[in-house]
Amino acid sequence: MGYAEGSERHSDFGGPLTLGAAMTANEIGGSAHLSGVAVQAGSVSGGIHHYASVSASSVPEPRQLPRVPRHFTGRQEEVCALDAAREGGATLVVLSGIAGVGKSALATRWLRDHGSYRDGQLYADLRSTTEPRPPEMVLQQWLHAFGLDKPPADLMELTTLWRSVSARRNVAVLLDNAVAPEQVRPLLPAGDSSMTVVTSRCLLWELGVDGAELHPLGPFTPSAALKLLAKFAGEARVAADPEAASRLTRACAYLALPLVLTGARLAARPQHSLSVAADALTRRTSETSHHKDHAHMVMHAALDESYANLDATAQQVYRFLSLLPVDDLDPDMVAAACRLEWGDADWLLEVLADEHLLAAIEPHEIRPVRYRMGEAVGEHARRLAMQHDDKPTRDGVLRRLSKWVLEVAAHAQIRLTPAQATLRKAEGLPSLTVRLPFEDEAGAIAWLASQQGNLLGVLRAAEEMEWDELVWQLVDAFWPLFLRQHPYELWVAAHEMGLAAARRAGHGPAIRQMLNSGAIGLSSAGRLDEAIGWYAEAVEAAQAAGDVRDEGQALLGLGACHFESGHAKFARPHLTLAAERWLSCDYQRGVALVSVLLGEIDLAEGHTQRALEQFAGAHELLVDVEDPYDAARALALHGHALVVLGDLEAGVAELEKALRTFVEAGSTRWRARTLEMLGGAHRVRGDATLAGNCYRQAADLYFPIRPADAERVRALAGAL
Repeated sequence: MGYAEGSERHSDFGGPLTLGAAMTANEIGGSAHLSGVAVQAGSVSGGIHHYASVSASSVPEPRQLPRVPRHFTGRQEEVCALDAAREGGATLVVLSGIAGVGKSALATRWLRDHGSYRDGQLYADLRSTTEPRPPEMVLQQWLHAFGLDKPPADLMELTTLWRSVSARRNVAVLLDNAVAPEQVRPLLPAGDSSMTVVTSRCLLWELGVDGAELHPLGPFTPSAALKLLAKFAGEARVAADPEAASRLTRACAYLALPLVLTGARLAARPQHSLSVAADALTRRTSETSHHKDHAHMVMHAALDESYANLDATAQQVYRFLSLLPVDDLDPDMVAAACRLEWGDADWLLEVLADEHLLAAIEPHEIRPVRYRMGEAVGEHARRLAMQHDDKPTRDGVLRRLSKWVLEVAAHAQIRLTPAQATLRKAEGLPSLTVRLPFEDEAGAIAWLASQQGNLLGVLRAAEEMEWDELVWQLVDAFWPLFLRQHPYELWVAAHEMGLAAARRAGHGPAIRQMLNSGAIGLSSAGRLDEAIGWYAEAVEAAQAAGDVRDEGQALLGLGACHFESGHAKFARPHLTLAAERWLSCDYQRGVALVSVLLGEIDLAEGHTQRALEQFAGAHELLVDVEDPYDAARALALHGHALVVLGDLEAGVAELEKALRTFVEAGSTRWRARTLEMLGGAHRVRGDATLAGNCYRQAADLYFPIRPADAERVRALAGAL
């Protein structure tokens, strides 16, 4: 299913097509390369190459691997083992070991320097602040990176699509912090020339059945540990006191994170001796003997030493950051959560990164400065927060974060979908107390998209704190993201939380909004039975509240779901009642949307003349209310009906006009449908070449969002 923007949230779908439509004449010749959709209406000659989504020039090859730490050193033996595994045909490697041992650094360095992956590098941190990250979310983001703007929702469909996309690509994949093999398997690329590296605290031996090479990673060798220490403290300094340097590396248990923290501290304090540093670390290790093993004692002792060298403000920010239920950090977020000026937040993040307590990660187009707090560091900082900050203080950090996300998202919502922000307008737009991290619509949707990995964590934290008003308002504010990018897993999960929160708050309009918006997500994800249940509840809630607009919305959704599931006889009563409700409140746009759907039912049942009249009336109303997108839907279907009735030229003209609107709007689904109808028209006219070209373009567009329709349309092309 697709969506159209307007004053109501509604599903925008179509039933099966009975015939395509036609086109007029012009030519494409030679070795043309078509990106997006070309409205080609005449003879086609030469070699035609069509790329369905976007051009290669507009979507660069993804390069998502984290930066290699400048201090990376050693691990030659492990690198040789990884090289041997690849030369032996391995395409999957698991690096396991405790937090802070250097798994991610080794994986990143090896993938960057020991292999040529011409089609891109993909990265996913499978750890989440609350629970393991589902593979569906990762696959949708990866497919977006390859230009597929609306991937399917179902994990099986996503996995199948990912295998098809990756089958002939040569990519490097790094899956960081995996918890279980079930997270990993759907994410494995299909191509034999690709390489996947998984890092985990667990051995993940179960992946052996998938051909994984298992490589447990231990501490550095003593010589490699000394070399790493010398990169920070200076070779001359280490050479001047080799005994103290050796004692210091032993005190660090030859582990990467303690060595980096200790070395960075020595580099900043050239007057300190290595011997004094070794004594201090040994003392702190003995003070943290409550930890379960020596490695953890060493890790926390090194972190304690780094923390002690921060000033009071930086110490507080360090503790507060560990309380944020997000996957990445930026100055805007930290300024709001920690009550800092933006410049101070930016500087303090740099301070913590310089102390190796944060890691800089690849910039996002709208968030150029981003950091991540590592697992071992986060555990240490949270322990300190529990010791030093009382519950009201800790809760205040979460509250400020949640309100900041809502404030920015609400302003993005008003900018992107003002007509649909009915609840936001009723509640009032939050006053702007912070700087907006975007300036235009492109920036607003980019910011919302950049928060996909953070939203569920923020919602769960707010839910746990029983901030129900915040929960449902956050879900509502992210509507433009759901509408335009279709992250189905997130869409449904967020609305389940939003609906529960609205019910606990007893907020009737919010309950109805969550039901209708969530039902659209469920129906779009192909979960029609669940969507019908949500819509039916929305009807009851609207009737109880006497809200005829909301009732009409839910009735339209019910009719759409029944038609989509092949039960047109159940759809008609709901649609007729929706039209009556909307006529009673003079909502002409709603009446027109009902007419479009009734026309589709008539067309599917063979009542073409009646369908033509429905589409004509709907088109006129939608033009009058200045809804060009839905007017184009009505026009395309009207043109299709004309073709079915034999008026090919008039029908083709309307289809081509509608297609231009869909191309401008970026509507994948309706571009595909219209091209399929045009292909059918050429088939009727006996032009197999043009029919096949349209069918293939339609199939390419369908493929990322509705694979079954893609196969159906490819079969039409193959039968010509």
